[in-house]
Amino acid sequence: MLELRTGLALAAVLLGASFGRAAAAQPAAGRGAEAPPGEAGGGAEIEAYRALSRPPGTAGRVVSTLAMGTGIRFNNPYRLQTQLGETAESLSLTAGYLDLGVALALGPADGVQHGGALRLSIAVDGVPQESLTPSYFVAYRGLTRALAYGRLGAAILIEPDVNVGGELAVGLGYFLLAGVALSGEIVGDLFYGAATYDAAYTIYPVVSAQLGLMIEHELLP
Repeated sequence: MLELRTGLALAAVLLGASFGRAAAAQPAAGRGAEAPPGEAGGGAEIEAYRALSRPPGTAGRVVSTLAMGTGIRFNNPYRLQTQLGETAESLSLTAGYLDLGVALALGPADGVQHGGALRLSIAVDGVPQESLTPSYFVAYRGLTRALAYGRLGAAILIEPDVNVGGELAVGLGYFLLAGVALSGEIVGDLFYGAATYDAAYTIYPVVSAQLGLMIEHELLP
């Protein structure tokens, strides 16, 4: 009888020890399933981090300009009143003009952007003259206050005589406020003209300079 009691006591001790080990293992497993400290906030924080870590998308830039300018013509076969030299091939000044423009460019917000521009130039004195210039437009602002840009297109004379030439321009805007800048631009034009006694075809190179205001609006992704 004593041996039976001893066997039962030994079995009870072993059974209690096994239950104790199982109970100790359960909290450990629960602790192992817990999220790391950085992920304890749930999926919302993870999604927010992923959104911020994605590469920036394509941004847009709308640029409007208003400027006044004048130019120098390098061939003056008609001896205008503003001729600067002694011969017909000498320099002459063009009429002052008002230039209105708008441009749209797409690309990285802090990188090179490409798009199109449209300019309308109107003479403010002398013979009435207007020109319309659709052009390719490229701009770069980066992280500074300055916006550098360039244009390449066709200058279409509307009045007094219809003509088409080429135009290349480079400019710079310096921002005084977030979207308002002072702008300066150098413009080169090349036109074919009427025949003269000396040449069947005449070429009129014109280099102009203009100053004005620039209004910029960014379209962020």
